[in-house]
Amino acid sequence: MKHIFIVNPISGKGNALKIADKIKKVCEKRGLDYEMYYTEYPGEAKRIAKKYIFSKNIIYSVGGDGTLNEVLNGVVGTKNLLAVVPAGSGNDFYKTLSKIDEKTPTIDIGKINNRYFINIVSIGIDAEVADNVSLMKKRKIPPKQIYNASLVYTFFKYKYKDIDLSIDEHEQRKGKCTILTICNGQVYGGGYKIAPNARLTDGFLDVYYVEKVNKAIIPSLINMLKKGIHESHNKVHKSHATKVKFKCDKELVCNIDGEIMKDKKFSVKIIPNSLTIYNDKELIKEFIK
Repeated sequence: MKHIFIVNPISGKGNALKIADKIKKVCEKRGLDYEMYYTEYPGEAKRIAKKYIFSKNIIYSVGGDGTLNEVLNGVVGTKNLLAVVPAGSGNDFYKTLSKIDEKTPTIDIGKINNRYFINIVSIGIDAEVADNVSLMKKRKIPPKQIYNASLVYTFFKYKYKDIDLSIDEHEQRKGKCTILTICNGQVYGGGYKIAPNARLTDGFLDVYYVEKVNKAIIPSLINMLKKGIHESHNKVHKSHATKVKFKCDKELVCNIDGEIMKDKKFSVKIIPNSLTIYNDKELIKEFIK
């Protein structure tokens, strides 16, 4: 099998490029058959991955969660294995994957409308925080503080949306919500432990619905979320689901693995045991050390 590396050169403010140089040295030292691509525009990572649909290879995402989502959408449905080289500013999915010791685990993924996701889908204040990250990246803010800067900015700008929600067609909720997050992985937003007990192989999505709360409460709620202790809050409702639908009269900002989709109506489902990961931790350590 070939080792195919898809590098987003702007991930981690240039960190991915530095890692790419290390990858070349490691591959040459180990005698690995490899190819390396550098993306130049949104959607190119998916297009590159799709070049290999007729053979079996290991396709590496070298970047952050957004790059990973693109590569995922080019790999799903092929014989290829997906590997993750964490080179972005958040690398949230890798935080969950790193807890799995198996070298080639087969995991669940999700699908929202016509797009696959591997980590998390969310709407509400957290999704708008993710949407505003691009604004923060244009300012002179340290990479590790970009999410927090977007959080503060969004806090003052956010307007609650009326959501019509259906969970596995037997649980219905309607009203203004602060957050709706549908999780395959455990972490998002650069380390926030939204779904501390989520598993990549259990065949379920972990769903968190947070009712409308007074804005004065949001900072303490976000702090609980960061620590992974928010499930005890009386405004937080957790469910397990295989299918989730939600809609709104107004356009919603939806965060999909760090990428943004905007629409009024969404349908989400779990696709169990549908993706094989190449999880060679020692090799990844060589790449990123």
